[in-house]
Amino acid sequence: MSLAINTLARGVAADQVDLLDETFKTPTPFTERAYRIEAATKAKPSALVAAKDIQAQYLAPYVFGGNRFLGRKRGMLAPRGIALNQYGNLPRNKLASLKSKRGIVIGPIKTKAGKTISGVWQRPVAAKKPRGKRGTGPQPRTGLKLLIAFEDTKAVPKRLPFEKRARAYLARHSAAAFTDALQRALSTARR
Repeated sequence: MSLAINTLARGVAADQVDLLDETFKTPTPFTERAYRIEAATKAKPSALVAAKDIQAQYLAPYVFGGNRFLGRKRGMLAPRGIALNQYGNLPRNKLASLKSKRGIVIGPIKTKAGKTISGVWQRPVAAKKPRGKRGTGPQPRTGLKLLIAFEDTKAVPKRLPFEKRARAYLARHSAAAFTDALQRALSTARR
């Protein structure tokens, strides 16, 4: 029985990773390694498939609904005019590296339209004029460029039907798993 239960638990965990790939465009490897298995034994014929603590915190709103998890952050970082990594996220420590650069302003700025936007802004760099010529050549850019906006947390746009998907997997595969486990047990039984 424990052989079949452990096979099913590994299958459910693999199926949940597939569900992550379907829900998120490009999940990070850290997110894909979210699930752990507590294996069944002869004494305890039940297995547990669950998300690890850190991943469970930010995946919980996708399973149960609600706002995105912010952790220790005060607000969401919404990239606007900055390059993202291959997973569609801000590179690690990007905000810290921007703080140390010249021409970067962090905080609320009032736009010409009267709207106040909090974020990371970049001051324009003055273009160099060619020597010896007056009034010709590139003109300096005006206005700040928004790199990262600070926003309030929002409700998650998609859902992870963890339990429904796990039940469907078990319904499809449990009979075959128990048959295979029984055959393995009988073939290795002492006579």
